[in-house]
Amino acid sequence: MIWATLLLVLVSGYVAANFFSLTNKKGRLKYLGFTIASVVFTIMQLSVFLEYLMTDPNITAATEFLVEWGHITILAFVLSSLAIFIRESKPVFAQFPMIYTALPLLIIISYFLVQDTYALKTWLLVIYQGGAIVVALLMYSVYTYRRREYVFILVSIFLFLISYILFWSVTAIQDSHQWIWKLLIGGAMLLSIFGYKQTEYKIEAKTA
Repeated sequence: MIWATLLLVLVSGYVAANFFSLTNKKGRLKYLGFTIASVVFTIMQLSVFLEYLMTDPNITAATEFLVEWGHITILAFVLSSLAIFIRESKPVFAQFPMIYTALPLLIIISYFLVQDTYALKTWLLVIYQGGAIVVALLMYSVYTYRRREYVFILVSIFLFLISYILFWSVTAIQDSHQWIWKLLIGGAMLLSIFGYKQTEYKIEAKTA
């Protein structure tokens, strides 16, 4: 189990570094949300890895807090980035105000209202995660139909979808077989960053 967590720490760190590189390019605000999300995910997995190494109640409590709020923070920033992608895919006259792309961040505030109710928290996570995957799947299905270079990103979303279905429908994968969803997530993250980098390279090559 610990090896899968360590692998996920390394993969997420690599992905975070590459998204940071994309964010630093001119006009790449759309990658900022993905960068923050991947950094938070790296911190989450690192805390889980440290929990395996040290049986300290304080570390366990800190890990539970980071994982719980990390999930919500990641979902909020991923949805915000997707909103920016959707905005930029429209003609200038049809684009909605940039401020609207920050609306998904309200998810973090809304979570305060249910943080003491386990059942509601779980359902919110299921809905938010499923919603993010469905939005991404629909969006990149259209993108891939128009431009073939988005195919790697679309495949990564399918991996996220498989991981999501297995995690929430098979109890063993949440407990004794966590390595399954961790490998799927790691593979999806690597495919996604590869897809985004390839897409940027090809777009730059066509506009050069």
